[in-house]
Order: sequence, then structure tokens, then C-alpha cells
Amino acid sequence: MKASETTLRNLLEGGKQFQVPLFQRPYSWKQDNWEILWNDLISIYTDEVKGSYFLGPIVTQAELGTAEGITPFVVIDGQQRLTTLSILLAVLRNHLKKSDKQMSEQIHEFYLINKYQKNDDFYKVLPTQGDRDAYKNIIDGKATKGKTKELVPGQIYEAYKFFDKHLKQPILDDVLLDLGKLKTIILECLVLVNITSGADDNPYLIFESLNNKGEELTQADLVRNYIFMKLPPTERDEVYNNEWATLQDRFKAKSGDKPYAEELTNAFWFYLRKDGEAVNQKEVYRGVKKRFDKLKNEESVKAELRNIIKFADYYKRLNFEEEETNTKLRHWFQRLKRLNFTTCHIFLLNIYYEYEENRLSIDEFEAILRYLESYFVRRLFAGVSTKSLGTVFNNLYREVEQENSTNLVDGLCKVLKKYDKSKVWPDDDAFRKGVIENSLYTKSLSDRAKLILESLEASLTKEKVAPSELTIEHVMPQTLTKEWKTMLGTNHASIHKKWLHTTGNLTLTGYNSELSNKPFEEKLVLLSNSNVTLNQYFQKSKVDTWNEEAIKNRANYLADIAIKVWPR
Repeated sequence: MKASETTLRNLLEGGKQFQVPLFQRPYSWKQDNWEILWNDLISIYTDEVKGSYFLGPIVTQAELGTAEGITPFVVIDGQQRLTTLSILLAVLRNHLKKSDKQMSEQIHEFYLINKYQKNDDFYKVLPTQGDRDAYKNIIDGKATKGKTKELVPGQIYEAYKFFDKHLKQPILDDVLLDLGKLKTIILECLVLVNITSGADDNPYLIFESLNNKGEELTQADLVRNYIFMKLPPTERDEVYNNEWATLQDRFKAKSGDKPYAEELTNAFWFYLRKDGEAVNQKEVYRGVKKRFDKLKNEESVKAELRNIIKFADYYKRLNFEEEETNTKLRHWFQRLKRLNFTTCHIFLLNIYYEYEENRLSIDEFEAILRYLESYFVRRLFAGVSTKSLGTVFNNLYREVEQENSTNLVDGLCKVLKKYDKSKVWPDDDAFRKGVIENSLYTKSLSDRAKLILESLEASLTKEKVAPSELTIEHVMPQTLTKEWKTMLGTNHASIHKKWLHTTGNLTLTGYNSELSNKPFEEKLVLLSNSNVTLNQYFQKSKVDTWNEEAIKNRANYLADIAIKVWPR
């Protein structure tokens, strides 16, 4: 690597182009950064600071150019400074058009463009893909009044507006800036250290070492960066635009308030684990790097990249069920999310692949989803810890294939039935005991309880009541009145604590606000006349009091239904 002190003029002059590669994040400087730079420039302008001002390093790697073309440099570090200074020069050029057209053209032709080049080679600085349209519009002069609609919004344009505003303002005693003097300061007085690596150096490893604190890049960024550095430079843009950008944009569109990179990182994490590899969530990048380092040639790198993109797309369909085009699968994926049971997606990535390759029918896919839901619901009621689920689903596909590679539905059923202890698929007796005795409702996971009650309701009738219109009702209310304490008896406090959130005390109703904590006699009238089939129990069983025994009796009745809804 060679290091030399230089000015912005020397850095930009000549047939050069500074390319910000994929492994750099988008332009991210904000107003605080721009103000610091501007104040530093004004300090030199007003002679508050004498001589030159050190701006920092620019780390680049020289790429092979052509006799007719430009000399390209990959920007490994310093893209924020370089991009900002180019934007500032473009703003200065625009302001000089009225007062000194020759100087304006000089800035444009010497420091912003490569005049006789075409397409992307035309620009001295070429930001990463997401920033290019906005940057090109600024360099092409489309950021002037009346043409701002053509700009892509973002920090690039915000930087333009910041400097445009400041160049219009006087600095001291209503004295306007001498734009020629400012140009000289920008080009001559800002000192940079230009560090250029050799052709044999790995630019990504240099970048990684410069950012080893992990403060700027997410794991999804690191994964993308490393993979694309494994590709031939001539193919990176095409693969990025045609394959990677589409995947990334879809995750951005679906992630909502959650940073898309977290969701994409999770997709990579599940991909690494689907074949049994135990990977820590914080070590996703290292896991992907390890996998790609084993590949022998560019073709195998491209094949593995396509594989990652394919399985990340499966992950997206599983997690954002509206992305799934098959209505049957969408129904099951939505249920898994409402149950808060997404760990099984590790296993389902492989199942989805089998389905996409036409080795698994939709009926078989549904059968597998039924078994998985049963596995989770039975464990939920039996009070089995979820801590072992990660290990279960890391290894499940391999175990199922070993059990019965020609019939995955049969293989899954047999494997789950063999599990015991922390991996157990509870039998009917354990399931029944849990339905009767264990709490189902929690405020934070109330929708999970609602889904289970909806499933019990759906099994009792072909006439569907719109679930969105129903809410969970505690028959014995969450706050006991005097009448309720009398009905429950002397042990009302312990009965209330033990049975309040159990299945036997829960139902669905459209009259939640009317029922509230009213006496049971009044609740019974509304429940008996309810259109919800689940509530016909109160009339058919001729319930006239609601106490510990009545709750247990109803729980037994619901357990009979649950065993059929979630068979083993």
C-alpha cells in the first residue's frame, strides 16, 4: 500500500473515477457532519485557521484501466467525505454560472466529470447503487430550481440543499462569499492522505479491518459485501441489479418499523441452520464467510449466492404470509405467526424447497404444517419449555430424511413421536392435563390464545363467525366483585388465581364490554344466546353456577375437542 499527502485538486484531476462499491453503505452524512465541514471551510476562509486543513484519509484500490478510458479506483474508505466534497463542488459550480461562467465550467469539466467518456464513466465519483440517481442528477445540473422533482429523495439531495442554502448567505457583516476564493480553499487547502492498495490486496479485508468495531455495518451488509467481493468485478452490477436488489427491496417493503437488515440477517441465519449447522445469531456473517471460503471457483460462488437468495425468498413468504400466493399455505403460515412459533421456519425452508421442486404435494405440505402446529400447541399446553426448539429444528430435516426420505410426512410423524424429555411431543393424557390445569391467556400473547379458541370453535360448526368481531372473554372475570366472591366460596382468592386464565374459563364473544365483570347469572343469558357455537356448552350442560368444578368440567369438554383438532 502506498500513502501520500494530496489535495482535492490533485486527487480529482485527470482521467480518473472513484467508484464506491457494493460493500460500502449508502451515503449517510447528516447535518451535523455538513456543519462541521462548512465551519472548517469558513475558518480557513476568514483566516481563523492558517494554511491547510487535514480532512482525513481516502483509501482506494487501483483497478486496471484501458488506453481509451479512465483509471478506476475502488473507494474502500472515505466515501462520505469524497461524495460530500463533490456535491459541494457541484453547488459551487451552479452558483458561479451567473458571475463567472468560465470558472463554473472549469469546476464541472476538471473535477466533476470525465468529459469525453460515456455512461457511468462520465462521472468522477460514482456512488453505490442506491445513491447514483440522486448524485447523477446533481452533477448533471438537474438539482436547480424547477427540476428537483427529477431527484431521488435522500441524504444526497439533503446535502445539496444544505450547501446551496449556505452559499446564498453572507458570512460577516452582510459580505457575500467570494466564490473564487472558496473554490481555491476547497481544492487547495483541504489536505487528504491518499492510501492506494495494490492489485493483489483484498479490498474487502482492508475495509473490514477499518470497520472492525462493527458500528457501521449490519451483519446483512457484511454478508452482501463479502459475497459480492467473491464475484468477478465485471459481473457485480448485473447480479446486484437483477437478483440481490430485488430481494433487498422486498425485505425493505415488508419490514415496517423493524430495520430490514435485521429481518434479512435472520433469513441468512435460518439458511445456515436449515441443514443442522449450529450458528449463533451474532455470528451470521462469519458463518456465511466460512461457507463461501470453501468454494473453489466463481461458478460455485454464483450458485451458492443464488441458493441464498432463493431460501431468503422462502423465508420472506413464511414470515410475511401475504407474499405467499397459495391461499392454503398462506392460511397455515399466518397461524404459525399468531402462535408465535416461527422457529420451525428453519425446518420449513427445506420443506418449501421440496414443494417448489415438485417433490412434495400441497396436501403433503399441509399435513406437515398440521403436525408442526400440533407439536407446538401440545407442548404449549403441557408446559414444555421452548428453549430446545432451536436445536430441534436445526436437526429435524436431516432426521426426517433419515427416517423416511421418500415420505416426509410419515418421516416427520415418526421422528416427533420418538422425541422425549425436552423435545417431547406430548401424548393425549399430558395434553388433556395441560388444557385443564395450565394457563393459556397472557396479555402479551392474547392473540395466540384467541387463535386456539377460534380453532376449537371452527371444529364445532360449518357456520363461520368472523373472528375479527370476537374477543376473549373470561367467564370468571379478572376482577372479582362481591357476587363473584360469594359464588366461588371461601377459597375464592386461590380459585381465582389458579383458574382465571385456563382454557375452561375462556371463551369467545362479541359482547365483551357488556359482559365485563357482571354476575354469572347475567353473563349466562348472553352466552346462552350467543351465535358462537363454543358458547352452546353453557345451555346444553345446564350450567347454573360457575366455580372450580364447573371450570374443570368445561375444560375436560374442550380437551376432547382439542385432541381432535391437534392430533398426534
